[in-house]
Amino acid sequence: MGKLDRIFNPRSVAVVGSKQIDNHNWLRTVLPFDGPKYHINIDKNEWPSAEELGFQNYERLVDVPGDIDFVIISVPAQVAQYVIADCVAKKVSGAHLYTAGYGEIGTVEGIEREEALIKLSREGGLNVVGPNCLGVFNPKIGIGVNLGGYYGDSGSLAFVSQSGSQSGGFARGCVANGIKISKLVSMGNGIILDSPDYLDYFKDDTDTLAIGMYLEGVRDGKRFYNSLRDVSASKPVMVLKVGESEDAARAVAAHSTSFTTGPAIWDAMLVQAGAIKVESIEEIFELSKLLLVLPPTTGDRLGLLALSGGHATEMTNVFSNAGFRIPSLEESSYERILQKFNVVGSTYQNPIEGRTLNDPEHLNNVLDVLNDDPNIDIIVHEVHVVVRDGDASLYRGHGPDLLVDFQSRARKPYVVAMSGSHPHPPADVADNFYRVLTEAGIPTLHGLQGTASALRKFVSYYQNRIA
Repeated sequence: MGKLDRIFNPRSVAVVGSKQIDNHNWLRTVLPFDGPKYHINIDKNEWPSAEELGFQNYERLVDVPGDIDFVIISVPAQVAQYVIADCVAKKVSGAHLYTAGYGEIGTVEGIEREEALIKLSREGGLNVVGPNCLGVFNPKIGIGVNLGGYYGDSGSLAFVSQSGSQSGGFARGCVANGIKISKLVSMGNGIILDSPDYLDYFKDDTDTLAIGMYLEGVRDGKRFYNSLRDVSASKPVMVLKVGESEDAARAVAAHSTSFTTGPAIWDAMLVQAGAIKVESIEEIFELSKLLLVLPPTTGDRLGLLALSGGHATEMTNVFSNAGFRIPSLEESSYERILQKFNVVGSTYQNPIEGRTLNDPEHLNNVLDVLNDDPNIDIIVHEVHVVVRDGDASLYRGHGPDLLVDFQSRARKPYVVAMSGSHPHPPADVADNFYRVLTEAGIPTLHGLQGTASALRKFVSYYQNRIA
């Protein structure tokens, strides 16, 4: 796994500069970690409270008798260089430098401080995450739990962010969307370890199946492109690039030391690299639900189930505009539907809609017909939640279990598009409905437009990768 493995999977950890007045936040971020944990602080008044949390206390890193793989540094910029020097002397594998005050502040002092940090780290072989960032999160081993907000329940989506607040918000958003993270890094200025380093690491990380990125710019465009292309050939990479407008570029310059470029160049580069361009963090969530659950899919023929005739027209319009085909079903499929059920006012063309779907037996039949029809590659089911007697139901009287049962026998990708409900169900009821579907492995997205956009990018990724 190379030079980053002892950062994401350390055997021992030290925290420099944690303070009781801050509730020892930096100690708590590695509190669940099972390996040796050291608290480094010249102020011995901080030692008793750190010892109560299970940390061994030392004044300096070089005083620690054992090896140290990873160091978290939270000290003023004027002091950080001495801690970095101790990391080098101790032969530490990697360090996370939370401290700001380097090239991102744009002063001569900050730039000189950054250049000195680069020189010292490179000459000493120290891999630095940051500076000016929140560091790494690995829920499996309990590293960075303050950043991620949870521990122990790891998944298969990795995330690389140049923004600390975006990385924390992303981790919380994953929880809300039923998505589990493999590893996450808030990389800050990226003066030693840059975005290509993390891409190269996640390419070989067996815990990671897909990667999301929040980027303000890159330092070495050619290197970034080469890494992105190599990773995208085997794992989908979703890239959210900000700073494309003049105003946004100024904001980027004030936040990090990244270089920005025009959107046309970025778009062309992403296409050539085989990556997926996204427009928001929310789109990463929606697309990840497909990428992490569905098998690679290149077919673009959809079988649609709509709530009503009006919804069927809208679904056809939305998905057709996204580049999908809505084909007619085989004649034998129509015969199977009519043999089971026939309701005045319902349509048995594709999309299938109306009161035909209110009956559990008939809905099962329609789903099985679409599952068997050779003209259909993907099934998209528009669903809204109705609350009756405090329970969440699908249409009339049957809940999510019916869809979960179909998912267990489906041979084609099956996607649910959650439509707005009127009146809106209580949040806990709707959330439980969503949770049941998600835990069953059914990609459950929000709204027709969002579903169509995410599904289009999902299919296009595999079409382009195979081409």
